[in-house]
Amino acid sequence: MLHNKKHTVILIPSYEPDHLLVNTVTELANEGFNILVVNDGSSNEYDEIFNRVLPLVKYIKLEKNKGKGGALKEGYKNVLSLFPDTKYIITADGDGQHSTKDIVRVNDLLNEKDELVLGVRIFDKSVPFNSKFGNEWSKLYRGLLTKQYVEDDQCGLRGFPIRYIPELIKIKGNRYDYEMNQLTSFQLRQYPILTLPIDVIYLDNNSRSHFSRFWDTIRLHLKIFIQGIPSLICLGLLIAGLILLYHFGYGYYHLVILGGYIASTLLYLLVSSIVQPSHKPLVRIGKELLYADIKMVLVFSLMFLFSDVFRLTYFASIPILVIIMCTLNLIIPYIFRKKRR
Repeated sequence: MLHNKKHTVILIPSYEPDHLLVNTVTELANEGFNILVVNDGSSNEYDEIFNRVLPLVKYIKLEKNKGKGGALKEGYKNVLSLFPDTKYIITADGDGQHSTKDIVRVNDLLNEKDELVLGVRIFDKSVPFNSKFGNEWSKLYRGLLTKQYVEDDQCGLRGFPIRYIPELIKIKGNRYDYEMNQLTSFQLRQYPILTLPIDVIYLDNNSRSHFSRFWDTIRLHLKIFIQGIPSLICLGLLIAGLILLYHFGYGYYHLVILGGYIASTLLYLLVSSIVQPSHKPLVRIGKELLYADIKMVLVFSLMFLFSDVFRLTYFASIPILVIIMCTLNLIIPYIFRKKRR
């Protein structure tokens, strides 16, 4: 089904582009889209490239480089003043990594469902190892935090109804970390997220990217690591309590430990709900409590198995338990996976 493209704005942040920006803009203009290009502080030697697309787009030039996230937020702030009839915004790269065909498909899904749309790349052998490894790793521990699994959490092709603009502007991060923080925030708020498989396009082994493998990788993963600290503390308290339990004997210690673990879990839910309010708080709390209960039952069961069945000392049981729990922490998010088409 074909949908009206005049109510959709394609937002393209661009820093020191080449001819691929011209190709991308030309194809999108031919499709009938409104286009907003944000020049993210490129030097004057790139004016010739931008001048070639000016007749086809609305244009914002930043005096200083703010990073991809900063450029996107400038676009969000200005889109409604430049295009008053906008209903949807699609963010896309101008370096040829997102095909016009897939951008059209994102627009179609936006019009049909009126929900967030996330492009997901299905990686194959043609994808550079660094890109594939980084994406796989972040998917796993993102699942631990959000209890949701997405096939690709770093794709820049995303579609948003305009009702999300105020939140998009508030999300922290000005560089490549912004898109990661964006997805984390929406997942923790329990917003519906539609996923759409798209083509994987890497030109010249992604040599045109301005991504810094060291600093941008740190920025990408910092927020999700910080968000996961309370959960790690809860698990650590449980394991520490079990060490005391099996050291001093059962007695009343198991009740104290169980109560402490429940209290720490509730405290974590309270803090996380304040820091990152949820669109569906009961759904989020239910998932977190279920996840905590699964971990608690597993930990107690395994400790009983190691100590009472296999007759291992708690010095031997705890390292084995930690290894098993870390492995399960990588598997459990798949149980909670939440995909929508």
